[in-house]
Amino acid sequence: MKPKHIIGGIFLCLITWALSGIWGCNGLLSSSTTQPTQPFRNLGDSAHYVGITACKGCHSEKYATFIETGMGQSFHLAERKYSKADFKNVTPVYDKKNDLYYYPFWKNERLYIQEFQLRGRDTVHNRIEQISHIIGSGQHTNSHFWMDGQHLFQAPLTFYTQKGIWDLPPGYEDFNTHFNRKIDIECLSCHTGMPQTKEGSDNIFNKLPLGIDCERCHGPGSLHIKEKSSGIIVNTNKQADYSIVNPKRLPWKLQVDICQRCHLQGNNVLKPGKKFTDFRPGMHLDSIFTVYMPSQKGDNAFVMAGHAERFQMSACFKGSNKGDLTKYNADINFTCISCHNPHVSVKKTNQDRFNQTCVSCHQPKTKKSKHEGCSLSASIRGTQTCVGCHMPSSNTKDIPHVSIHDHYISRTHTKYNLQNNGKLNGKNVIEIIGLQAVNSKNPSNRELFNAYVSYFEKFDSKMLYLEKAKSIYNDPIVELETKIQYHYNLREHAQIIELWETKSNREQKDALQSNAWTQYRLAKSYDLIIPQQDHKALLHYEQACGVMPWNSDFTAEYANALVRAGRISQAKEIIVEAIKHQQKNELLHFNLGNCYFRENNISGAIKEYEMARSLNPRSQAILILIDIYYKTAPKKAKILFEEAKKWADPKILRSWSF
Repeated sequence: MKPKHIIGGIFLCLITWALSGIWGCNGLLSSSTTQPTQPFRNLGDSAHYVGITACKGCHSEKYATFIETGMGQSFHLAERKYSKADFKNVTPVYDKKNDLYYYPFWKNERLYIQEFQLRGRDTVHNRIEQISHIIGSGQHTNSHFWMDGQHLFQAPLTFYTQKGIWDLPPGYEDFNTHFNRKIDIECLSCHTGMPQTKEGSDNIFNKLPLGIDCERCHGPGSLHIKEKSSGIIVNTNKQADYSIVNPKRLPWKLQVDICQRCHLQGNNVLKPGKKFTDFRPGMHLDSIFTVYMPSQKGDNAFVMAGHAERFQMSACFKGSNKGDLTKYNADINFTCISCHNPHVSVKKTNQDRFNQTCVSCHQPKTKKSKHEGCSLSASIRGTQTCVGCHMPSSNTKDIPHVSIHDHYISRTHTKYNLQNNGKLNGKNVIEIIGLQAVNSKNPSNRELFNAYVSYFEKFDSKMLYLEKAKSIYNDPIVELETKIQYHYNLREHAQIIELWETKSNREQKDALQSNAWTQYRLAKSYDLIIPQQDHKALLHYEQACGVMPWNSDFTAEYANALVRAGRISQAKEIIVEAIKHQQKNELLHFNLGNCYFRENNISGAIKEYEMARSLNPRSQAILILIDIYYKTAPKKAKILFEEAKKWADPKILRSWSF
């Protein structure tokens, strides 16, 4: 099973640059005429992140307004004061596909989400988890995280504030992962200050700041604070202070890369050896990762966090920003902060400010009318904004129940064109051509192959993407790691073994010893294709777990293989240790049940199988429980049998008759 909409699953807040915006189109970034000639010094590893509180002492006014913005409100502990959700007269949300209900509630000032299933009037499944964090400022959504030990997961319920309704999170309508959607660094790094994961884990965080902070746009602040505390003061009216990034002193391309870090949503493909946390303001974004999005014909729809791409399609942008955008120009005309002051909430911004940005260019020098050239009649134009017509609000194609202003500024924009999402005269004319690198002109086939395979795996399982990957498969630049991932998604496990054993050299194999996912895919392939050679599968499972010891799913698979190899004591040992840090992993309890079953400890096995069942109403443990109860507790067996009929393989269910 493939997790869908991992990147699109969580909702990106309004992230722009955390610097003082000077409103208006012309001269927006007017500053000292001194052209920067040296890089900012906080781009290097010697500078580290200090957090928003450290900035507050000198910049209290900016701090006070910034924490009220979408960025400042992007991530909080689960407390009533941070929730924008409606908890009055809530109707449980029903997932018809999985026959499950979801219900949010507060108890003793703690927020919980309940998952339950009904059979008639009887509740046959009931799981309740306490929510630890609320993600999203509430301008569009509030989603919810919970923690299993130290592991961070998304809960299966979101409040959509624009419509005032509860519903499943994005992606859950097609692939409901229950309480098991892991929150990783790629996702979280666009919703908080700079987070930090525990080594060997993908969803345990050693550092988890609350809300986006100053340093996401200005870079690490330690060097800046050290110099100011030492009395080293720079007159920024005369020259740049290179101890910290001021985006207005960057070339336009580097400025927009700060926004594009999170407002250019797509499939982010990392450069070799890079991590998502490596990007710092002042760097070229494509030096860290390339963003790939589907290239489509006949599609006017846009994604929630596609602002930067859409903005750069606009004639306004192209006409205002001429010349070499990679070089510093103090008189750059049109940027994101022409309209957005990142230190002030859009809700507290006078709406006429947006008109002023437009009319600073779109009016004659006489300024007789700020609506010069507007096609609206005089009787209504005074109540309208330029944005209403030229940047109309519409639904996004990746997030349900959410509408945002399309940042593609156009004279031909109409709500009809947007809301039809490329459908004209009832005929769907959308045609996916492939993927395009939206922040890089000439991506390599190595990277493009990676993009197609990972897009299929994470976002959209259309075979087109793997067919595109196949067309460049034989390019020598394509890496062994990604070829294994390609075959794994096609379930071509025999090809993976052949590739590893006969078509790769020692240097390639050695390089992948520390790649946990490659080792896991190799283990699964040997497990499925050559089960009699279990030592090979076990070797790769052990290697994967050694690299990522805090990945409980890897541990559970390793334990399962150990059980089948008859190494029960070893399997129990690693499962018990894993349950200490993640108590609600279904597979761990399922495999611990298998250990007890092999030891003929039936009561111990039942306890663990029932635990697995309580975590997942479609757990394979239910089938074993049916078999156990068939002779000892036939009524229980029949109840479980009726539940299993909704999802289990009918061939397996023929083993029992009731």
